[in-house]
This record gives sequence, structure tokens and C-alpha cells, in this order.
Amino acid sequence: MSLHSQGSIETELKLANAAYRAGDLGLATSRVDKLLKEHPNRADVQLAKGIIEIAKGNQVDGANAILLSLQLEPTNPEALSWAAFTSLNLRNFPRAEEFARRFVEVDSQNPRAHYLLANALRALDRIDEALKAIDRSLELSPDDTDSLVTKARLLRQGSLPGLAVEVYRKALAIRPTPPAAVDLARILLNESHPQEALDVLNQVAPLLRIEMRPHALIAQACTALRHFDAAEAHWRLAETYTNDSVGVIQSRATAEIAVGRFEIAEGLLRNLIEKRAGIDASFCILTTARKMTPDELPLIQQMEAVSQSGSLTGISLANLDYALGKSFDDLRDFEKAMWHYDRANAVCLESYPRRKIFDRMAVRRLTDFQIAFFTNDRIQELADFGLASTLPLFVVGMMRSGTTLTESILGAHSKVKPGGEQSFWQERSIELFFEGVNGLEYDQDLASQFAGEYLKLLDPKVDQIRHVVDKNPSNFDLASMLHCLYPNAKFVHLKRHPVDNLLSLWMTPMSGNVGYASDKENLLFAYREYLRLWTHLQTVIPNDRFATFAYEDLTSKPDETIGAMLNFLGLEPESACFSPETSQRTVLTPSVHQVRQPIHSRSQARWKNYEPWLGAFAEMLD
Repeated sequence: MSLHSQGSIETELKLANAAYRAGDLGLATSRVDKLLKEHPNRADVQLAKGIIEIAKGNQVDGANAILLSLQLEPTNPEALSWAAFTSLNLRNFPRAEEFARRFVEVDSQNPRAHYLLANALRALDRIDEALKAIDRSLELSPDDTDSLVTKARLLRQGSLPGLAVEVYRKALAIRPTPPAAVDLARILLNESHPQEALDVLNQVAPLLRIEMRPHALIAQACTALRHFDAAEAHWRLAETYTNDSVGVIQSRATAEIAVGRFEIAEGLLRNLIEKRAGIDASFCILTTARKMTPDELPLIQQMEAVSQSGSLTGISLANLDYALGKSFDDLRDFEKAMWHYDRANAVCLESYPRRKIFDRMAVRRLTDFQIAFFTNDRIQELADFGLASTLPLFVVGMMRSGTTLTESILGAHSKVKPGGEQSFWQERSIELFFEGVNGLEYDQDLASQFAGEYLKLLDPKVDQIRHVVDKNPSNFDLASMLHCLYPNAKFVHLKRHPVDNLLSLWMTPMSGNVGYASDKENLLFAYREYLRLWTHLQTVIPNDRFATFAYEDLTSKPDETIGAMLNFLGLEPESACFSPETSQRTVLTPSVHQVRQPIHSRSQARWKNYEPWLGAFAEMLD
């Protein structure tokens, strides 16, 4: 005869639940175990057992109990929710997706079902599907901070950091949480907004015990702001409270390099190398801070042995090969340099999904559309509705064509603010240019809405500033549209010898989002599309709005070329513009070392050193 009636079982479960919520897991376990002995086939008892075991940290035992519960009651939404949640914790992402989809089928109006499905899909790197799921969760519960943070992380994972920032800000306005603040601060630092990053971190730091605070990120922001005393204090705290002191020191070295304190960075890195601590990563960072000399040849050879030992794979191996390529280039051993550059690119081609699926036809279709749609007549028509602002100053061109140097030159002027590489327009171009019934279409109304938002983003908050530089080279692809939105804005376009430009792209670690990198034929294709679009832009944007300057002129006759740039912008010459290496701004691009040197012409005609190994690039010599 059963020891418990239906009513008494439910009463015992309520008492167990009360003990669970009060944190008395021992009492909760005791009550549920008694019920299990008498009623092992009750789904609600098995579910209660699973929930309590999870709370005790016994994920596997909890998952097993929940699975038993689902066998007894397959459509219980609470059990499906817990099953998906536990599968995520156990990193069994296909099972998590299975349970989450069953949860959605049973209770499609439950936002948590879509939230769990989004997290499972995110873990499976199916970003587009995950975004649809999380958007559905937010439709049902717009202010759910967990869903907002998940959406922000998906946007960041999908290489849309600017949009992620907006969602993180909304989540933090509803409920400040340290994980979301840390995520947001990382993006803001990468997007060259250290003060905003520091403000966000300071907002949540008091919520954490001192040993749990993000000291390394705070130190990085302080370093970028040149608050070196405060940075020093936080770097020391970061080392004190971390299990990865080597990683903290390497992060500090990278931050010091970004602000031009190369000697400090070199000292930190050499100390690590002497201790053989994180030696390969330390070497990679070191090569960005200085030109390697014959004195470093033993270290370079040691690193070369590591690169060929098989101990490194993937991006770690590629980064070391890029560093070795740069080292042998410094030593003028060009054959060895190219060998390492070639292998680095081969590894990256296999490691970055976007490079393996680079779609030439999609790129060509967009170029075709830009040329066919943005004609002289249409640009004049659309420009009548543009904003009058002269604040945006677009520095454009192929990557590695001198855009960072140009921003340093122009940003040194008292009436110009360097804004770094803004991702704003690249992210929104996905919405602006879309597949319609008859092919690609353009949403001018939405673009006009975004135009106002962009000006708010640029706002220098200083009256004397006349221009804010956005040096994202990819804005070149959107120049026709941007001219329509800001008909008074100026474009400073940098061109460079084609083979030097292509070689520089080959020799530089690029973001995984650059789809055409690491394949010479794809690089050639992208460069030819760039030339094709440039030919068009010269015919549709007035020459008092769009001016082209040669990298070779900028580096061989800087005074004359910088003067011409300033004249184009209507700015009076200032001495700081002619010595950009003295700038104190933070530089986060691969050109960090070059822009700290006096302007020189040593990077001209580099292709001659590599002529025997140019391969497909040699096609551009004509």
C-alpha cells in the first residue's frame, strides 16, 4: 500500500521545493529521496530530484533524473526547459537543441523556449538561426536582460560589434550585470572608445569583490587614456588575482604598444621570454613593437623550430609564422620570410570559415549594383535629401594602403578628431542593400534614418572640431551612398602601388571577417573590383569632395602631400600634422609600429625584394 496519497505527495514536493528555495539542499534531498523510494515512476518527483542535484553541482545525476522525468511525461515544458539547460551546461549542444525545439513545440509562447534554442544554436555556430530564435524570445519578453545579452553576444559573434553595443547598453540600463559590462567594455576598447569602456567597468566594479573585478580591462582602458599611474595599479591587481599572470603581462604589453610605449612593452616581453613563459605568443607581440636585428637571430631560429615542430596548430601557428615572416623580412632574408607568410596564409585559409566560402559573384554583383544604381543623375537627386553636416571625414582605400598613417596626420590637427575604424556603415549595409524581387535593392529611407544616428555616434562634444575621421577602409565600397547622405562630407582616398598593397595584405594578420584574404587569386579579384569601383567614383563624386592621394607621394614628399590634403579639407597647416609619430593617440591596427616612426619611404617598391615569389600578384606589375 502506498505510503503517500496524491495530496500528500504534492505536499511533500512543496515542502522539498520550499527547502530548495531556502538553500537547504540537504533537507530538500531528504524529502525527495523518500518520495523516490515509494514513487520512482512519478515524473514530478524525478524532475524535483534532477533540479536539486543540479543545484548541488551534480550535473550528470541531475540530467539523468530529468531524462527519466521526460520519459514518463514527454511534453512537460518545465522538464524540457531543464533538459535543454542542463545539456547546455554539459556542452551537449545537439541534445540541447533537440530539447529546446521540443520545448518550443509544446509552448511556443514561452520566451525561455526560444532563449534556450538560441543559446544551443549559438553554441553550434549557427548564428543566423540563433538570431531568429532570440528575436522571437525578445518579441515575447522585450526587457528580458538574459535574452538581450544573448542577442548582443550573437551580434558580436556575427561580426556586428556596433549593433552589439546598442543591445548591451539596453540590457545594462535594465539591470547592470558584470558579465554584460565586461563584454561591452571589450568591444568599446576594440572600437577605440576607452573612456566609455572605463565608465561601463566602473559602473559594475562595486558589485564585485576586489579579487573578481576586471582589473586587466580597467588597466587596458586607463593605458589607452594615458592614465598610467591608475593603469599600473590595476595591472598589479590583475596579476595578483589571476591564474594566468603570463596572459595579463602579454595583454599589458599589447596595450603599451598601442600607445607607443614600446620600450616598456619590450621589457615585459623579454622578461617572459627569458623565463620561457608563453614564449611563442610573447615573440609574436614583440615583433610588432620593434624591428628585429641580427642579435635576435638565435631567438628567431628558436621560434622557427617551434613553428615546424607540430606543437602549434591553427591561428596560433599562423600568428607565429606571420611574426617569423616579419622577422626574416627585417633581416632581409626574403625567401624565408615569404615561406612563412605563405604558410601563415595557408593556415588562415583553412581556419577562417569566411575565407573558405568567399563568394566572388556576390562581391561582383554588389559592385555592379553600385555602378548601375548610383549614377550622376540619381546621386544629384538623392543628395538633395542629404544632411548638410561636414563632420564626417572618410579616409578610404584598400586595406594596407596608408589609411592609418593618414588618420594620424589628419587627426593631429586641432580641428580634427581621429575616430578610428567605425563599423557602423559596414554593419548596416546588410540591411540597406538587400535581395529584392528583381535583384539587389537599396533602402534610401532607412539609410537616411541611419545617417542621423551616425552623426550622434561621431559627436566630438567639442565645438572647435570640424571633422571626425572614420578610417574604415571598407567605407570605400559605400562611398556613393555616403556622398548622397552627406553631400558636404569629404573623402580622402589613399592609393598604393598594386603589388605593394597586395603584398602588405599577404604579410599582415587580418581579421577573420576579411573573406578575400589568404588566397592570392581572391586578393587579386578584390583588388580589381576596387579599381573598377574607383573608376566609377571618380565620375560621380565631385573632386572637391573626393580626392585621391598616393601612398608613395605621402611617404616620399610628405610636406607637399600633407599640405595638399589640408588644403583639400580647408584646414590651415599645423606643425603636428607633419610629425604624426609624436601623436599620443592609441593605435589598434597592424600599422601600430610604422605610425610611431617618422614618415619614411622604406615600404615603397617592397615587391622588388619578393619578385621571385610573387606568384599571381605579378599580374599587377603591368
